[in-house]
Amino acid sequence: MDDVSSLRSTATAFAEQHALAVVPAVPLHDLGPEVQLDGEDVDLPGFLALAQRMGAPALYLTVDPFDPDDDVVDDPPRHLLARRGQLQGIEVAFVAGGVVHFWEHTASWYAEWEALLTANHRGLGGEDDDRSGWLSEREREELAEPAVQALLAMQQFRAEKTGGGGRFRFAQQHLPADLDERVTHTAARLACERADEMARQRYADIDEHYEQLAADLLADPAYQQASSAAARKQAAERFLTTWADGWAPPMVAREELHARAQRLAKAGARPPALY
Repeated sequence: MDDVSSLRSTATAFAEQHALAVVPAVPLHDLGPEVQLDGEDVDLPGFLALAQRMGAPALYLTVDPFDPDDDVVDDPPRHLLARRGQLQGIEVAFVAGGVVHFWEHTASWYAEWEALLTANHRGLGGEDDDRSGWLSEREREELAEPAVQALLAMQQFRAEKTGGGGRFRFAQQHLPADLDERVTHTAARLACERADEMARQRYADIDEHYEQLAADLLADPAYQQASSAAARKQAAERFLTTWADGWAPPMVAREELHARAQRLAKAGARPPALY
C-alpha cells in the first residue's frame, strides 16, 4: 500500500479504540532487545493486534512527509515532485516484556527518489558528470515500456499483492538484465502503477459475483481440504486470483468471499468452520 496516510489513520484509530496512548515518535533502534517487522512479516492490523494481545500501554508512531529539495537531483521527475507533501513512510512501535517491536513501511514510489539521490551523490563524488548520460522522464518511460509489458504478462507479477512493496520488489528483481540502469526504477514504477489499476478494474464489479463465487468456492477441493480459517482464507485468495485472470485480490475481497462462503456453508447444514 502506497497510501501511508491510510496506515497512519488505521494506527491512530486502533489506539483510540483500545485506549492506547499515542506517542508521536519511535524509540531509537539498537538500544536493547528489539524485533523488526514489516509488511512482508505481518500487515499493520496484525501488528496492532499483536500490541493489544501483549498488553502494550502505548503506541509509538511517526511518519515522514515527502519534502524533496529540487536542487539535489538534476531534472527531477514531475510525477515525483507532484507527491510533495504526501507521506513517504511510517514507523510504528510498542514495548512489551522489555522488547521493542518495530513495524515500518515505505511507499514504493519513494525508492525511485532514493535512487536519484544516490546517482546524484555519485556524480558529486567525482565521477564523470556526462550530461548526455541523463534521460528525460519521457525518454525513461519510452525505454521502460518493453520491460513494463513483459512484467504485466508475467503470472507471478500479476499475483503479487500490492501491499508492503512486494510487487515493486518483484519487478526490480525480474527486470531484463540488459535494461539501462537509468530506466530500472521507472520501469518498476510504471509496471506497478498499471498493475494496480488493472487489478482494480478486474475486481470493480465483484459485488455482483460474490454469491456465485461463494458457492463455487465451497465446491473447490483446496477449500474443502483446508483445516483452519487461515488455510481457508489462503484457498479463497488463490481461488479469487484464478477467477480474476491471475490478479491477486484485495484483502477486503478475500475476507468478504470467505465470510459469505462460511455463511452459505452453515445455511446448508455443513459442519461449522473453526475461527
